Amino acid sequence: MADPAGAARARLRALDAARRAQLLDPAEAEFAVHGFAGASLNRILAAAGMSKGQAYYYIRDKADLYGAVIERAFQRLVAELDFTFTAPRDAGAFWAEVERLFREVSVLLLKDPALAALAGGLYESDTTRGALPGGFLREGFARLVAIGRSVGAVRDDLPESLLLPVLFAMALEADRWFARHWQGLDAAEVLRLNGQVVGMFRRVAAPRPRPSRPCAP
Repeated sequence: MADPAGAARARLRALDAARRAQLLDPAEAEFAVHGFAGASLNRILAAAGMSKGQAYYYIRDKADLYGAVIERAFQRLVAELDFTFTAPRDAGAFWAEVERLFREVSVLLLKDPALAALAGGLYESDTTRGALPGGFLREGFARLVAIGRSVGAVRDDLPESLLLPVLFAMALEADRWFARHWQGLDAAEVLRLNGQVVGMFRRVAAPRPRPSRPCAP
């Protein structure tokens, strides 16, 4: 009987950290170096000292293993960064916080080449894109926009059902561009472009200036 969807991953999550690392550490190294398509499950299992029978108790296939690696990497990213977004006092403080968040993500990726390689590989194919924690990201993005609106930093002249997907698509495309060009960028250029990207978001998302009324004669 086929293993129910998610049951194998649940067994992997239930392992202690050392046992999970036995499989996920060599898998992360393999995917970071070779990408998803070029990665060899046989090489991963040999490095982990596991047979296919043992591995398939915890994963369904290579794609499921890739998803587990990305899940752990994302947890590491969240644990190492300060994603708490305290209520800003005004629009300027809101956008400063957004820029801080962008900058901290980039600094972490600059310090962790393996994590950066995994992040870049997410756009390799439909399979790898499927490992993105899309629901979690969209929920966080919606909260961010709501905070921005509460202090007048984000426009309210468009329905949220229109504004949110437009801004989220912009964020994904910016991330995709960085993933594609990461290897050719030095740290200074990454941080400069981060500031430019936040500025682009601000120009799109900020409220339109109200036209001034002509003075009465």
